Amino acid sequence: MNRERSRQNRNKWKAIAAISTLSTLILSGCGAAAEDPGEPPAEILEGTSTDIEDSSVQTENSAGMEETGNEDLYEGEILADAISVRIGRDGTEEWNVDMYNNGASLTMLDYLSGSALLFPTYTYDEEDGFVAQSVRGNYTRDNEQTIVDVKTGELYLFGGGQLRFYFKDMEGANITATPVGYFTDTEGLAEAVQEAYTSNLDDTWGVDVYFWITRTLSEL
Repeated sequence: MNRERSRQNRNKWKAIAAISTLSTLILSGCGAAAEDPGEPPAEILEGTSTDIEDSSVQTENSAGMEETGNEDLYEGEILADAISVRIGRDGTEEWNVDMYNNGASLTMLDYLSGSALLFPTYTYDEEDGFVAQSVRGNYTRDNEQTIVDVKTGELYLFGGGQLRFYFKDMEGANITATPVGYFTDTEGLAEAVQEAYTSNLDDTWGVDVYFWITRTLSEL
């Protein structure tokens, strides 16, 4: 009887030890899961590439616009106020962007929606004055041009799908790319990008600058 009671006691303590170990593992796992690693970069440029031209889209002739950069290099129509942009995760100011009515721009616009979408850029080049990120889509190089001097606020698509936004005037840049569009107001633009970069240096996901992008064209 004593041997049987002793054996039962040993089994009881083994069970208690096992439960204690399991509880420790579970609690440890829950603690690790509860740590917030930050919001991962959103891949917003997804969907099916389309090549749409809609005459109902608001456009205006580039020759009739106040020029802020290299608009005169493009002979097609302008998609006025095609998108609005906020710079930085906590940015509140809305910047309007006009886009060129070409295949690259229409493909990008087709991916966007009327809701603000988070767009991360992983390349910040202070010396050459641009931020960049590779974007999804099938792009031709039919509208590619050689641009000698790049102006603040201009957007260009390079071979391989790299989208660059220039936040500085760059004389003698001599780039070969497809013009995509430009910010209609450039006052304070460079400072906004630089501030967003500085405030994001410890980003969990290694993003240099975040942008919030909203398509503001009513139809496409």
